[in-house]
Amino acid sequence: MKLHFLGGADEVGASCTLIEIEEKRILVDAGIRMGVHQDKQLPNFSVPDDVGMPDEVLITHAHTDHTGALPVLVNGLPADVKMYCTPATKAITRVLLEDTANRGQREQQDGKLPLCSPEDVAAVLERMVDVPWDKPVSVCDGALTARWIRAGHILGAAMIYIEGKRESILMTGDVSVANQLTIPGMVVPQCRPDVMVMESTYGNRCHKDRANEKDRLVSDVAKVIESGGKVLIPAFAVGRAQEVVLILARAMRRKQIPEFPIWIDGMVQSVNKVYATFGDNLAPAMRGRVERDEDIFYSDTIKPVPRKFDRDSVASWEPCCIVASSGMLIGGRSSFYAEKLAGDPKNLIAITGYQAEGTPGRKLQDDRVLNLDEQEEHVECDVKRYSLSAHADQKQLANLVERLKPHTCFLVHGDDCARKKLAESVRERALNVDVQLPKNGGEYTYTKRAGIADGREFCRQRISELYDYLIEAGEKGPFRVWELAEMWFGTEKMTLINEKVFHLSLKYSWKEFFVPDRQSPELLHPVLIA
Repeated sequence: MKLHFLGGADEVGASCTLIEIEEKRILVDAGIRMGVHQDKQLPNFSVPDDVGMPDEVLITHAHTDHTGALPVLVNGLPADVKMYCTPATKAITRVLLEDTANRGQREQQDGKLPLCSPEDVAAVLERMVDVPWDKPVSVCDGALTARWIRAGHILGAAMIYIEGKRESILMTGDVSVANQLTIPGMVVPQCRPDVMVMESTYGNRCHKDRANEKDRLVSDVAKVIESGGKVLIPAFAVGRAQEVVLILARAMRRKQIPEFPIWIDGMVQSVNKVYATFGDNLAPAMRGRVERDEDIFYSDTIKPVPRKFDRDSVASWEPCCIVASSGMLIGGRSSFYAEKLAGDPKNLIAITGYQAEGTPGRKLQDDRVLNLDEQEEHVECDVKRYSLSAHADQKQLANLVERLKPHTCFLVHGDDCARKKLAESVRERALNVDVQLPKNGGEYTYTKRAGIADGREFCRQRISELYDYLIEAGEKGPFRVWELAEMWFGTEKMTLINEKVFHLSLKYSWKEFFVPDRQSPELLHPVLIA
């Protein structure tokens, strides 16, 4: 197996990995970098010129750092290459890419080169194939299977487990262990992949108590409004905006804070409609409201900003809270409101999500400076940060590796500090896992074990020898049968004849040495000696 990291390896942005597995090529995600000049936004799409174009494209979730480059990619793909994702991911991707294309048309009028056209977006959507949750999907003409497992990050987000006859790889995408008000947390995959490619966004820290952070946000917003100020919450249009709105709505419904106007603006409005369409993917409370045909985001106090609305007069609006995209203040309605509200010390800008290096949101968070349209202005309003991340933290990520026990784990989607700290944690928790920190543009080869057979054939009498090897190595499994065969023969000697011999020998004697896994009976554990 070879992995080519075209983007997103040692950074947060432009996630894109080309995998060569069992003579097939799979591309997972194709995102853009945020907060950089357009000529630096894309992954390195020149690699397929040397390796070969992907046979299929698999998508973990809809955020633009994972999908934003699809309209550029699609123009170079053979006509029969499909793009697989969950239905919710397709619906959200449509919203995000259409917004990009519309923004590009406006930029073209100003003499700028757009990233993509509406025709490019239509071509992407035409190739997208819906996949079910947690069921094997045949890809690459049946040579491989792929399974989409709930990742808990945003609506539709998935880890993707790709399996061939000899090799397997788990692409985590972005994952969240914690339950959110909108969606449940991730489902732990029932597999043991050879290779795992895992995000490390918050690999250098453990999250603050989420309940306390919610309470702090609710309390601070209520205090600002009570004192006559306004609150801007720049939020990612997908995921964070919906979560913030529900946090505030629940607090008002429970009488923890007085009711006050909450205005929702920007692309958040379109994404809210998508969330309401996929009730069966939502958290139980939200699912119940959808089934009762209730509006899950809007009420008498929570309203979308109408299209024809005097936003310029926001400074004279009554005290209120505004939830608007983009979450990093890269354009969008949030940038407009930030500029209007930043000069009043009564106001608050509440930052609730990750701020990438080089973005206006990061500059505001670190230096209390608003950098919009290449103009810097020190803000007079209050700026606070709240930890409501939809990413797993260091401990949760290390636990996941320890549980799945891959042979090799590549840490991606994080800065240098986050990846190095997470690598230390994983190595402490999962002693037998080879942890790698890949670089953008790097090619990494996964080579399997040599085997313990030393040229000897396998027979029933030698099962005990394999068993002794596992016990001495502290290997508890679970193992697929062909993994056990490979431990004996080694990768290079794993012929079909050898595999069949191993299967037959194990068939009549395995119960003395192995027990089936409780959740996945096709997997085996060595019987532990008391």
